Amino acid sequence: MLKKSLAALLVGCALSPLVAIAPWTFAEPGYGGPRWGANLENLNLTPEQRQRLQAVQQQYQGQMEQTRSQLRTAKQELRQMMSGNASEDQIRSKYQQVRQLENQLASLRFESMLAMRGILTPQQRQALATQMQQRRQVNRFIKPQQ
Repeated sequence: MLKKSLAALLVGCALSPLVAIAPWTFAEPGYGGPRWGANLENLNLTPEQRQRLQAVQQQYQGQMEQTRSQLRTAKQELRQMMSGNASEDQIRSKYQQVRQLENQLASLRFESMLAMRGILTPQQRQALATQMQQRRQVNRFIKPQQ
């Protein structure tokens, strides 16, 4: 368990500059809002970069929305099975489906982040990483520890 948590933390830290891009592009309604766009605005994107980022969004958005919807449904079904009369085999099978959908969504996010990363210059990537580090420091003081 500790190894998994540590591995997740290391991967998260390694990808944190990229994660900053994804919510702006693929945020669900009401999540992230204009602040993500403002982060990208501060990077002085060229019109071509904006167009390419928009193309990446269009490429992945439908697949991600469909996978998120399937995941929500599968999680709801799993919760119902846990409180109902389903067999352990049925519950295990549904859990495996949930895990598979989570992995599929994570892969789509990762691929979209790589595509967006390729659009930014090294200087823009560094500036974005710096902005996100500053935001994390501010959020530590705002969000209560759990």
